Amino acid sequence: MNSTDIHVIFLYEYKLGNNAAKAVRNINQAFGENIMNDRKVQRWFEKFRSGDFSLQNEPRGRPETSLKNDALKALVETNPIVSSRELAARMEVDHKTILRHLSKICMVKKMDKWIPHELTERNKLDHLNVCLSLLTRFNRDPFFDRIITCDEKWVLYDNRKRCARWHDRDEACAHIPQLSLHPRKILITVWWNVTGIIHYSFLRTEMTITAEKYCQYIEEMHEKLKIIRPSLVNRHGPILLHDNARSQTSYKTIAKLNELKYEILQHPPYSPDLSPIDFHLFKHLELFLRAKQYENEDSVKNAISEFIDSKDQNFFKKGIYALKSRWKRCI
Repeated sequence: MNSTDIHVIFLYEYKLGNNAAKAVRNINQAFGENIMNDRKVQRWFEKFRSGDFSLQNEPRGRPETSLKNDALKALVETNPIVSSRELAARMEVDHKTILRHLSKICMVKKMDKWIPHELTERNKLDHLNVCLSLLTRFNRDPFFDRIITCDEKWVLYDNRKRCARWHDRDEACAHIPQLSLHPRKILITVWWNVTGIIHYSFLRTEMTITAEKYCQYIEEMHEKLKIIRPSLVNRHGPILLHDNARSQTSYKTIAKLNELKYEILQHPPYSPDLSPIDFHLFKHLELFLRAKQYENEDSVKNAISEFIDSKDQNFFKKGIYALKSRWKRCI
């Protein structure tokens, strides 16, 4: 029998005027010993005496606290950094109730993400205008095969990060020393296009890239480009995509690029998301170096060379051609 059938028998015994003990004896005699117990029948008889003849079970568990989701959402939107325990205290409910209702209204707490620079309205307008202009130009005359992009990046000798590890419950956690304020590192400058790496060079920690040094790199890269892509140098004309660092926007650098007949592609400031070397090449280099540690300069250089050699032409082409979707996303 299901529960409703049993409850009908309880009601039948109650209507006959039997008490709970006699009802239990009758049920056990008819259906088998120990089928029913006194306490359960007493509970149902109390319910019938109160005038409730419903045969359905009452909902079990704690009664749901009266909490309006709209009020909770309004509190969270007013103060997004408020803690769930503060919300529970303010709304005078249990902490678990707050967590349950936050889940119902699809609210989750996320850590703020660091960004290199907070864009002003003028910066945003510059991004929009540049991306609209470049996208319009590309739709009229695709030019990705003419782009040469470059940038520099500091590479650390020690790339270990603190991470969670699986341990036995009683086992002590691993110890990782913090990096010093001035870690050992080396500066790499990379020039590349859709076919692959054109030129890259290293600079030690105590040295900086000046306009003179940058012009030297341009000369070295240009000599290699004449061998790799002579048609680009002689007929079509290279288009250089680099950022707005001082060494790259100096009069000396601009004069050198004009002398070599390089066009400089528009690039809004504070926009690593629109630079293939940042969002593609250096991103994958970081993943390659993650958790690795190097003892000396040669080992770092060998690791970077290993990374570069492991990438085929399709990898570099994919990075440059991603510009179109990046412009659209920015717009």
